[in-house]
Amino acid sequence: MDASEPSGEGSPHVSLRRAVASLGRGPLGEAPPPPGAEGAADAVAQLGQRIRTARLEQGIGVRELARRVDCSASMISQIEKGLTNPSVSTLYSISRALKISTDNLITGADAPVDAAPRSGNRHAPRSPSAPMSRRAPVVLHPHERRVINLERGVRWELLTPLPETSAEFMEVTYGIGGGSNDDDHAIRHNGREYSVILEGQLSVQIGFEEYVLEPGDSMAFDSTIPHRFWNAGAVPVRAIWFVEDRWPSPESL
Repeated sequence: MDASEPSGEGSPHVSLRRAVASLGRGPLGEAPPPPGAEGAADAVAQLGQRIRTARLEQGIGVRELARRVDCSASMISQIEKGLTNPSVSTLYSISRALKISTDNLITGADAPVDAAPRSGNRHAPRSPSAPMSRRAPVVLHPHERRVINLERGVRWELLTPLPETSAEFMEVTYGIGGGSNDDDHAIRHNGREYSVILEGQLSVQIGFEEYVLEPGDSMAFDSTIPHRFWNAGAVPVRAIWFVEDRWPSPESL
């Protein structure tokens, strides 16, 4: 879904412009914030900290990372401090520059298989033979989702209780006017994408073909084909998205 690629500023996939400053009404239209939204601001701050940590561990300066990402040093600094939300394409460019998957940047280091569910999960089953602290979580409740807002009204909510290897399963929201309707820069990356629209109408460009997807419509395509998504409708778009093997390989770029 995501710039060494054609100046791709993305929706999951295209040039995004307007930072979502809060999770309330406004940039995402009249729809109320979804469960788990209260943690999105913290998620942006944690994302910035992970980027800074990875950069320092590799001995890369802010200006050098900005050069690799093709943005200003000021933008990198603001992202690291959690003061601004990156666009999807900028996030992918940073992950490539630091040689870290977007999964790692968003969720942190992969959790161990026997990680315990969050405290307060009243729904998780317990087994006398397998204490909760040793059970791998398989169910994720809405209020437990990891949420991150990206530029121009695009929001990602991870739907897996633990990070997956080479795959992302998400609910994606495009606010009214969100996406890339103000410029036609597409993006591309490694992997294959699958999605189904739940609400609203999503405008899609895959290669030279354009489509308008409505609730119930689904699609599957090779992510190395230039693509972009935007919401030209009057209501927010909600969709379920699955991306496999997103981590970019040099051969695919």
